Amino acid sequence: MGDKRIDFGILDFNTYEDYLESYTTKQDKQYLRRKDVIAKYLKLGYRATSAPYDAAEFKRRQFLAMNAIRPKTSDEQYFSRYLSPNNKDPVLLQFKEREFPIYSKILAVSGKSLYNDSIIETCRRQTIVFTMYTDNKGSEISAYIDLGMSWANTTRQAYNHANWKGIYEGRAHLRPMPHHLSYRNAQYNVFYHTDSDNFKVVHDDRYGLMFMHKGDHKYLPVGGHDNPFNRNVNRSTVISPKYGSVIFYDHALRKKV
Repeated sequence: MGDKRIDFGILDFNTYEDYLESYTTKQDKQYLRRKDVIAKYLKLGYRATSAPYDAAEFKRRQFLAMNAIRPKTSDEQYFSRYLSPNNKDPVLLQFKEREFPIYSKILAVSGKSLYNDSIIETCRRQTIVFTMYTDNKGSEISAYIDLGMSWANTTRQAYNHANWKGIYEGRAHLRPMPHHLSYRNAQYNVFYHTDSDNFKVVHDDRYGLMFMHKGDHKYLPVGGHDNPFNRNVNRSTVISPKYGSVIFYDHALRKKV
């Protein structure tokens, strides 16, 4: 594999073992048991559409991805630099607060931080946003959006990417789109569910719609009801004159330092 296409999803894994683990199923562990046997089986690509990267390619892909995001780690490169100091829209300010942690993949939190922990931790944050609006035909349209992937798509000029420069400048909105994690047009009873770079869509018979983070395989419930997975997500609602009610689902992958 010598191509230079950027696989940003590779940054969700600290080690090659973690990467291979993301391909492993319960059936693999039940029938194959030994990790070395499972690894050999996965590398042959029997289950996936393509075989996982080998260890050397994994390191090379990580290097390419890190080089791709490194120019974006200075304040001058963030889209939020287009937000006027006089713009106090609560939702835009919440986007700005999350942009650096998600872009850099590293966040040091302590004391009165997002998770209100008393110890300092290295924290890689990912956020899902729920937003809705009513179009000019009166149809209510809503979506769950992988915020990190939305910024990444704008950076790499992907098809139908959000105009984050315009969003921060106040000229554009972050609108639900059919390619987002979960999209709904109520008037036409249209639903789309699409896995993102960071999350897999999960439909659970008991707990309803959830999202599984591809890095640590933790489930993130979005229904607001009692759920054994509630501790995996910090849910907050922000109200804005421009966006109405927007719900932020923050998930942190932590490591003590």
